[in-house]
This record gives sequence, structure tokens and C-alpha cells, in this order.
Amino acid sequence: MLREGLEKQEILRILDDKLKMDYSYKSGSILGSMCTEPFDFGVEVYKKYVSKNLGDPGLFLGTATLEEELVAEIGELFQGKNIIGTFTTGGSEANLIAMRIAKDLRPDITNPEVIVPLSAHISFDKAADLLGIKLRKARLHDNFDLNLNHFESLINKNTCGVVGIAGTTSLGLIDPIKDIGKLVEDKDIFFHIDAAFGGFILPFLKELEYNLPSWDFSVKSVDSITADPHKMGLGIIPTGGYFLRDSSILQKFGYEIPYLAGGNFKHFHIVGTRSGGTVIAFWVILKSLGIKGFTNIVKTCMENTKYLTKRINEIEGVKLATIPVMNVVGITTESGESICQIDEELRKRNWMVGKFKEFNLIRVVIMPHVQKTHLQNFTEDLEKIIRKLNIL
Repeated sequence: MLREGLEKQEILRILDDKLKMDYSYKSGSILGSMCTEPFDFGVEVYKKYVSKNLGDPGLFLGTATLEEELVAEIGELFQGKNIIGTFTTGGSEANLIAMRIAKDLRPDITNPEVIVPLSAHISFDKAADLLGIKLRKARLHDNFDLNLNHFESLINKNTCGVVGIAGTTSLGLIDPIKDIGKLVEDKDIFFHIDAAFGGFILPFLKELEYNLPSWDFSVKSVDSITADPHKMGLGIIPTGGYFLRDSSILQKFGYEIPYLAGGNFKHFHIVGTRSGGTVIAFWVILKSLGIKGFTNIVKTCMENTKYLTKRINEIEGVKLATIPVMNVVGITTESGESICQIDEELRKRNWMVGKFKEFNLIRVVIMPHVQKTHLQNFTEDLEKIIRKLNIL
């Protein structure tokens, strides 16, 4: 550490130099991320309220009230009534909260188990490890849809929770939420939906009259939902969200902190200090864009998704892993040959895609920062790579 501080301009010069290695969403080369550049107005407001700490909500009563208002509005977007919830550091924390609730609701189970699809996010593995829960993974069909029969066969006396995905990490697919709901109906099993990615896409696809299966609180067995504002919600990174149907659970299982300056309160969080600025920023984003604004953004993403889908179908040697449901495109080889070499060659050309070795696919996420020109350049490079590697 320096004994005397540097001048502001010198610090900024050094910082710019050190961060040159970072990729930028605006460059168009980031095609595999489920995050994007936050909405400008949200960034502006976040900077103004960056010191707000919802880890001590008694000091920031207006911010806490605004969070409750925002949760209720999102709950309604997800077809729920009187939904409670909270903003988190991201989907991983929200999923961990859900797993903890599932376990704590069933103290009678000595060896708790939670059933998830094989396509579930790694956060469930982390949560199971931390909470001492056995994770049972249901197989997928060849088209990557959930094998519901295998899922049902895993339910037993130790099952405290089940999980469905609305927008899988690898391909953006939607599990048969309604069918899973029937499996646990009238059973004392907590049903959680991971819509970290899909939560702020699916309601707007519905506005665009896409034919979608039920995935939210409209399914009566669904107990809670994870949805991330920092993905398709265009919120500040990091901003996650957890939404819960039964408000009594907070009183039963919420952590209570007695020593805060603002007074006692109960909360679900794994973290203590929690940004109020991210919450205020997302409130502003929702008010600014509204349903119409979000729908237009999703519409553009889906138009670009259709373009990429068409181009992949035209390239000999590769194919779609499955037909996209939302703005996520999985690409695999026609021959079944490993996708790894293609991924390596793409990275040499600065294309940052997601690779799923277990499914032998690369993933392109058509976020708002991804433009049609970026996809044109990407597919041209992909064709050159296929010819170079002689993958036919």
C-alpha cells in the first residue's frame, strides 16, 4: 500500500491500463453470458443511492418499503397474489434460500433429499453441500427435456423438496412445471422454480403471444421462484430475487439479528450487508420500461435468435442441439464429434461462448447487447472453423 496517495488522473490511467484485458458487452464478442449491460437509468440511480444498506432496513425504511412494493409487483407478474420475497446477491443465493426452507419445513426427515433435473444450475450442488442435503438428479431425454418418469421415481420418504427449471442454464428450456406440480400435490414437499434466467423473459414472451407452458405461481403447487433482475431484467450486477407464496415461512424460519442500529428484523439472507441501491435501481428500471418496454427488448432478442437459428441450420457440420424456446441457442456437431475443438477455435477469434461438455454443446445467449451484425460475424467465423477442422 502506498504511503501517499496518487493523483486521481494517474489512478484512472493505471486502472484503464490494468482493465484492458477485460471483455466488454458492447464489443459484441460476449455471446455466452446470461448477464448484460445494465439499463442506463438504473446505473444513474444506483450511483446516487449506493450507500443504502438493506442489511439494516430499520435505517432505510423508505428503501425497505420500496423493496416490498417491488416484490409485490413482480409477484403479480408471476401470476401470484400476496407474494413476499426479497432481493439477493443473485440466483445462487436465492436457490440456497429455497433449499434451506425445503429442509427446515421437514424437521422429521433425518436424511433430507431434493430432486432436481440433470440440467439444474450448479448452485443446487453448492446448496446441497452446505446444507447436508442429498441431491437426486433426474435424467433428460435425448432432446434435453426432463424425463418426468425418472423424476417421479426419485420421490421417496426422504424427499423434502423438488425443483423445476424455467429457462435452463444450458438451453433455456422449460421443465413440465404443471406435471411436476401434480406429482407433489397434497404432499408435504416444497416445490421451487429456478427461473433465474426465464423470470424476466417468459412474461414478455406471453405478451408476444408465444405458446408457453405454465411455469409460475399459476401452478398451485409452486411454493417459490428464483428470478434474476441482473439477467434479462437489465438490473445492476449483482441483483437476484427470491419470491415466496407463504408469508408465514419468514416468521417461522427467518434469521433474526438483535444488534442492528435500525432494530430487530427477520430475513432469509445468507449475506448480512445487502445493497439497497440495486433494489432502487431495479424499481426505476421497471417503472421506466414497463411491460411494453420489456416486451420490445425481448422481441428484438427473439428476432436475433431466429436469425441465428436459421444460420446454424445452413452450416454443414453443426446443428441445433434443440429448437430454442427463448433467446438461448445450443449448437452441437452433426457427427457427434466433440464440440471442444470448435470452442477452442472460437475463443482464438475472441468469441466468448458457453461450453457444456456433458451435453456436447456450445451455448449462445442472445442478450440485449448482442446485435445481428455480431451474429453475422460469428456464423462466418464458425463456418471457417468447421472447414478448417474438417468437421462434416
